[in-house]
Amino acid sequence: MVGMGVHNTEQGNYDKEELEALLSNMPAGVVIENEDHEILYMNEFLLRMFGNQVGGKCFIEFTGRDTACDPCPVDVIIKEGQDTFRQTIASRDGKFFEITASPIHNLDGSRSVIEIVKDVTDQHKLDQMKSDFIHIVAHEMRTPLAAVIGFNDMLSRRSEGFTYKQKHYIESIAINARKLKQLVDDILDLSYLDAGILQLKRETLLLDELVSEVLAMHQALIAEKNHKIRVNIPELLTIECDRQKITRTMSNIVFNAIYYTDINGTIEINIDNLADEILITVADSGIGIAEQDRSQIFDRFFMADATLTRSCDRIGIGLTLAKGYIQLHGGEIWVESEIGKGSTFYFTLPKYKIGDNNG
Repeated sequence: MVGMGVHNTEQGNYDKEELEALLSNMPAGVVIENEDHEILYMNEFLLRMFGNQVGGKCFIEFTGRDTACDPCPVDVIIKEGQDTFRQTIASRDGKFFEITASPIHNLDGSRSVIEIVKDVTDQHKLDQMKSDFIHIVAHEMRTPLAAVIGFNDMLSRRSEGFTYKQKHYIESIAINARKLKQLVDDILDLSYLDAGILQLKRETLLLDELVSEVLAMHQALIAEKNHKIRVNIPELLTIECDRQKITRTMSNIVFNAIYYTDINGTIEINIDNLADEILITVADSGIGIAEQDRSQIFDRFFMADATLTRSCDRIGIGLTLAKGYIQLHGGEIWVESEIGKGSTFYFTLPKYKIGDNNG
């Protein structure tokens, strides 16, 4: 094995021949690189795909780049000290590969990175076809939905002589049409986020107005569950942001807090004015999120407990959108939780003035 001696991994000690046999027979690509991004080893799977590139820089030979990938598995594992890395990247010939990386601690004290490389080009194409289909369907639904909403509004304005039941039907159409419109808008935003073309429309937002608006949206559910709401916001605190997207983010997080907290629970909303950013916190006394679910909570269509979400008219993209919206603003979002003790969601918004070049 070129450039390699005996290595100590978490699974045990392997000499050169044993490790060579183990890696060569894997039904996936295996590459080992040093901290300088130099390729030390390629198994037969990769040799057939790329030829022998041992000694070259990984980012040059595999992706045709002049600099390290961002994020780079070598940098994440060695320089940042992470134990694992997982990412899908495009090669210079248009293929897509899923890379899973882990550290190797060499007996001479140096460190290397072992990467398992899986060709996911076909899966990527299928995912892209699904995304394109969903985008087209959602976009095409806008026209007939606009007609339903428009004609229903016309009926509502001319309903003076209607019976109570007829007016109830009109209101029911309006409520469900608004829900469908929000779903369509969410799906389109998700597709725009995937494509990297979603734009922000910044304006000045008074944060106590934001919280009041969001709580008003969910007032019926708050009353039904008899929750206690605590709010702590510095007076007249503002932020420059996309009002619609931050309102949607806040609404998704607050709704989850209300929905997953049993009756007579407590929801606490805090906003802190920090040096360079605003920190918004939503804490609840609800059911909490299991440790194995927390890493997936922002993944699309993920629902931590399907038995609790069957009666909830949502499809599992609210937190995915929230993460996308916050990252688009240059902020961060994360969660801390413990089963039976509630959850706390945090997100930050960098301070920004309309007219600045950043954002």
